[in-house]
Amino acid sequence: MPGVLQLSVYSVFILIFILVNLRREYHMLDIKVKIFTYMIYTVLLCIMMDILFNSLEGTFYFYSRFVLVYGNAIQYALTCLIVFLWYLYNEQYIFKDLSHFKKWLPFTSIPLMINMSLSLLSPWFGFFYTITPDNIYVRGDLYYIATMTTYFYAIFTVLIIHVYRNKMRKSDYAPLMFFILPPAFAGIFQTLNFGILLIGPAFTFSFLVAFVYIQSKNMELDFLTGLYSRKELEYYVDVLNKRKNSRKQYGGLMIDIDNFKSINDVYGHDAGDRVLREVSDAFQKCFRNTDFVARIGGDEFVAICEIQSYSDLEVIVKRARNQVDMINTFDRFPFLISLSIGYDSWDLKNVEKDEFMIHIDKKMYFEKDTKRLVRG
Repeated sequence: MPGVLQLSVYSVFILIFILVNLRREYHMLDIKVKIFTYMIYTVLLCIMMDILFNSLEGTFYFYSRFVLVYGNAIQYALTCLIVFLWYLYNEQYIFKDLSHFKKWLPFTSIPLMINMSLSLLSPWFGFFYTITPDNIYVRGDLYYIATMTTYFYAIFTVLIIHVYRNKMRKSDYAPLMFFILPPAFAGIFQTLNFGILLIGPAFTFSFLVAFVYIQSKNMELDFLTGLYSRKELEYYVDVLNKRKNSRKQYGGLMIDIDNFKSINDVYGHDAGDRVLREVSDAFQKCFRNTDFVARIGGDEFVAICEIQSYSDLEVIVKRARNQVDMINTFDRFPFLISLSIGYDSWDLKNVEKDEFMIHIDKKMYFEKDTKRLVRG
């Protein structure tokens, strides 16, 4: 078996391994993970097609010509779809919902539609390829349109990642940028060297790197909410506490969900878990990518934010409350969700981390007690 074909076979087993492990993950409910999974399935199908086409080329089994003529059309359509899904993944990662994607879909889908149309018409018109009477694959005159439409999404997505880099965690910028590089270079090499199959294995390498990265990030995150864990918060504030001479200003928020114990007692822990996820999703939308937001246990959260003045904290608090109020407008729960928040700026030079955490915790409980007194 040729070395490149062996590489494709190894890639199949690697992708199956990733898929099996992804399906064990709790975050399969996350739309980003679903898109990531669809990408893997599509690449897996394309690699298996490569292996099949390579074994059938030049043969005269009763099914050889049918598979080669129509299978290649499907593969051309799927190759562009893979990169389109990567674009969708990053749209969802950056904007955290599908509204921005839907707004631009009538325009961004045009290259995909062109590619798919020419792909599916190629068996009859030979736009992207033809299969000779000897069952040999030959590139068509419009082959480069397939390459151009695929690279359009690669370049377009790289630009989106760079332009909106402030909307993501700084540590995620490089991995998102890296993902497309191996298949992009493999695509150029495969275009210039007809007959060499490298795009599938290159995508597999990117998936493997992304999977390892995702797994390492999950170790830092709270299992239920996807926010940072208490352990990561301890590490983060330790780092900040050592920056006594830093010119940057920071503030902190201690956040608690009101009447959360009653929600668990009356409506069950499943309802409580749903509340935690909804509130955490709201936090991911309202806090900035530079803010550190962690769930420290139960219904308590801590956010550490870089600020210019105390008024920045007030803006953040207002944004968090408004985002949670949005949950109530959807009537997803038979009760209202509200927050008690204690917040203040943090004088790194003169206030130790434990002292500061106790300070904002007291302010949070003061607000909670005030609400109880008002209700009588």
